[in-house]
Amino acid sequence: MNKRHSQQRSGLHNCQGFSVVELMIALVITLILLGGISQIFLSSKKSFTVQDTLGRMQENGRFAVDMITGDLRRAGYWGGNADISQITGTMGPVDDDGTCLTGDTTWGRMIETRIYGLDDSNMDLAGYACLTGYNQGDALVLRYASPWVPGGTTMKELPDHPDNEDKIFLRSSLFAGRIFQGRDFGALQNDMDLDTSTLANPAERVSELIAHAYYIGSTAASQCPGTIVPTLRRVDIGNNGQPNSSEIALGIEQLQVRYGVDTDDDNTVDQFLDADAVADWDNVIAARMWLLTRGECPETGFTNTNTYALGDVVYDPDPDDGFRRQLYQSTVYLRNR
Repeated sequence: MNKRHSQQRSGLHNCQGFSVVELMIALVITLILLGGISQIFLSSKKSFTVQDTLGRMQENGRFAVDMITGDLRRAGYWGGNADISQITGTMGPVDDDGTCLTGDTTWGRMIETRIYGLDDSNMDLAGYACLTGYNQGDALVLRYASPWVPGGTTMKELPDHPDNEDKIFLRSSLFAGRIFQGRDFGALQNDMDLDTSTLANPAERVSELIAHAYYIGSTAASQCPGTIVPTLRRVDIGNNGQPNSSEIALGIEQLQVRYGVDTDDDNTVDQFLDADAVADWDNVIAARMWLLTRGECPETGFTNTNTYALGDVVYDPDPDDGFRRQLYQSTVYLRNR
């Protein structure tokens, strides 16, 4: 009996748990492993954030450059018309007085000026009131007739849609043209001001009238709440024929433009000038633009000591603001003169 009790006590004595020292060692090892895993996670997350920021910057920057360069190449195209002095109509051309006023349709019909610019050193926001939410940088204005044909190649194929009633169109041939609103479509064939024998030929086409003004604004809409993000905005001709501003690309912080001027009609650029120095916009045959993109969200601990040369502007942002930036530059020669 005593022997059995002794064996039981001996068995209980041998069934011991971890000692305090062993528990502390295991806890330290566990914390070290968790710290390493956390460090790997944080490093991977930061790497992903950086790559995502760079990817979004490149995507928005290239998209903005492609959009503006496409407009530059189309500027001055009037549906095959070779003499814009012969373009009239119920919504005929308007002389460019250097304004873009909201609430009327004149800005889109200033077709004699296919390219125009405003320099940020002398930005006239009273005259160019359509630049709503303007923040900084230059403004670039381009006008042309759409190379796509709404509804086909003849007036009869123009879509009879309520959205087209106030929209502005150009009906053109080689030596004639008429600017009109969609509501004039039905009466066009009987309107002597719009329908003449000079337009009745196979080269006749109908195009939407395009006018775009690019500039830098800002927005609070972002994946980074509470951060104001610089944005490329564009004014176009709305469905009511009046200027309408909208956001095009997030993270575009600066737009600077210089204009290549041909003063001796040899079709070569004599010099690049700022908008304020251009005496005759008909002599502009090229444009050189700089776009600076910026990350939408700041990165903790990131320092950027770069300065950016954008034409006549040296942009020196706060190196400790935590934002990544990338500069794009492009020179485009205008095809239509």
